Amino acid sequence: MQWTPKFQYASRSDTGMKRLNNEDCYALTLCPDDSQWFSRGHLFVVADGMGGHEVGELASKTAIDTLPHVYYKSAHEQPADALHEAMREANSAIYEIGNHNRDFKRMGTTCSSLVICADGYLVGHVGDSRVYRVRDERIDQLSFDHTVAWEQKLRQRRNAQLENVDTEKYGHVLTRCLGPDPTVRVDIEGPFQYLPGDVFVLCSDGLTKYLSDIEIGVYAKNMPPSEAAKLLVNMANLRGGGDNCTVVIVRVSKQDGVVNLPITAEYQQISTYSKWAQPLLFLATFICGIGAGVLSYFQLAIPAAMLGFLATGLLLWGFLIGRQRQRFAEADNDLDSPDEASATVFFRPYRTAAIRLSLSTADKLRESATKLEATAKEGKWQCNWSNYEATVQQAEAAMHAKKYRQALLDWSKAIEILFSGMSR
Repeated sequence: MQWTPKFQYASRSDTGMKRLNNEDCYALTLCPDDSQWFSRGHLFVVADGMGGHEVGELASKTAIDTLPHVYYKSAHEQPADALHEAMREANSAIYEIGNHNRDFKRMGTTCSSLVICADGYLVGHVGDSRVYRVRDERIDQLSFDHTVAWEQKLRQRRNAQLENVDTEKYGHVLTRCLGPDPTVRVDIEGPFQYLPGDVFVLCSDGLTKYLSDIEIGVYAKNMPPSEAAKLLVNMANLRGGGDNCTVVIVRVSKQDGVVNLPITAEYQQISTYSKWAQPLLFLATFICGIGAGVLSYFQLAIPAAMLGFLATGLLLWGFLIGRQRQRFAEADNDLDSPDEASATVFFRPYRTAAIRLSLSTADKLRESATKLEATAKEGKWQCNWSNYEATVQQAEAAMHAKKYRQALLDWSKAIEILFSGMSR
């Protein structure tokens, strides 16, 4: 595909540790030629069905079957309009099935989609499956969770009299999804420009229940997509695996892609203001004001007027910075994990968190592998123990040499070996 920037992508879907069937479904649809790249682009979708047993499976599969077909066949010129039509058609298809069969009544599915095309990337979304973007040292949540907790949190920000929201109780109670009703409100955002090195993660809530934004960002940024997808699903299972888990990872290769500043990078520029910026501006305003007064006293009107205009401009600039800093201060911290309150803020994108690969990251994987190893030996899993021990030695050596990215890969491989033994 010489006509498109280079992409690496991978996916993994797992039933989990407690469910008997997988109600998640996903699709990776690559455009076959250059004309379709410029008109439609690549489409990636994750859907998480609900309704129990075969009902949820049918809902998510219907969405995945309908959405790509309608999107690429749509008569709309703009990809955003075509994606909106495709998601509405998927909703209608699911609703019709449920409406004609009482056993399937009000079945539904979440649906999060990502389009990457010549104009940039688009996000189409309904439900609480998520779309993330990892850029530089940050992970950004690009989709809004359509849950009672998130909707109430927005209302709470507008009305201080509302009581605190119980995110534990209402964090996964959906306010909208595809299927239960004849029409649905779909979030379509973009196009925004992507940069070389950007990594996009689509996932069901079977992942986000167990891993933080920071962990998702660190693994997706520092590992090849295929290895990161394996590790994310394995870690969700290791921490309980109470739900189906699906992950799709897309990486824009660094040697290609758009290099313009994206619209969604606005928050990065605002956040670079130093805490001393506003006091220094007010001090400069005060000095300019004094200078203007002195010059006026000596009847130097033109220099005094120039200093006066400068003082007014500095004053307005100071108030602008103060307003931007207030927006950050008022922004709500992480909606799901109180332990990360200092790392995640509610802004545009909907949430953003700093990520950094360090010794503690590798240590957490070592601890997870050690616990899983004890369980494997107790349960007499049929693991390739010689391969496992060799991999552990490589991981320890990488940590000792402070090669944390290599340690991440080795510990991930060790965990995969143990889970393979459990499956056998």
